[in-house]
Amino acid sequence: MQQSTLPIAFEGVLIWHIEPESLTDTVRCAEFLSWLSPDERANHDRFRFDKHRHTYLVSHALLRGALSRLVDRSPAQWLFGLNAYGKPHLANPDSNLDIQFNLSHTQGMAVLALAINREVGIDVENLDRQETNTDIAERFFAPEEVRELISQPHAKQPVRFLEYWTLKESYIKAIGMGLSCPLESFAFAPGSPQQAPRLLRVDDPELSQKKWTFWQEQIGRQHLVALCVQSAAETPFKPVINRADWLHAKR
Repeated sequence: MQQSTLPIAFEGVLIWHIEPESLTDTVRCAEFLSWLSPDERANHDRFRFDKHRHTYLVSHALLRGALSRLVDRSPAQWLFGLNAYGKPHLANPDSNLDIQFNLSHTQGMAVLALAINREVGIDVENLDRQETNTDIAERFFAPEEVRELISQPHAKQPVRFLEYWTLKESYIKAIGMGLSCPLESFAFAPGSPQQAPRLLRVDDPELSQKKWTFWQEQIGRQHLVALCVQSAAETPFKPVINRADWLHAKR
């Protein structure tokens, strides 16, 4: 086993990213497949198209490989459970670290967020995504978000839509509820060069007690990423971001 290249007690949040299409070596991909659990292999096999199976494979290899860079354990030995809403968590009985993680992928990119002792959610979208119109926003976004979106110049609305979308996805993933939490039940103020994105309101009284920090940036030219981290800090926040080039290395 390769020794850990990162300290176990790291601070902040780590983001690993990789383009699934960059991994084409058949021997390496067969190794990734051997890391998956029976349930993950079944999920992998359910995808109709090769590109979707490959994205699933690389994304889960990214998760398992990244965890094994923190802890001296084989990627195939990680066990996962699900909460009531389907959010995965570590289930290894001998783990003494509260490693929190969240995985997201879209066309051309997979991203993984890792944190210790605090919940985390991440979302990535391709900026070429077509479903970015105001009709969708009016169906799913909070009213104040829709008003702000429509106030933008028409040419800027698609990117603003994705800013809201990725922030909202990162939040519902961090709280572990997914789309069972209605997207209109909370509202964001988008970020600016001077200020990070922030929650304007959360309707659920219990959820409103939790504090979160948000970060949003592009990775590369085509992908927008939003991160939600459990934190009471009001100070500027930036995760450590690295491309997962180690996925290309044969063991």
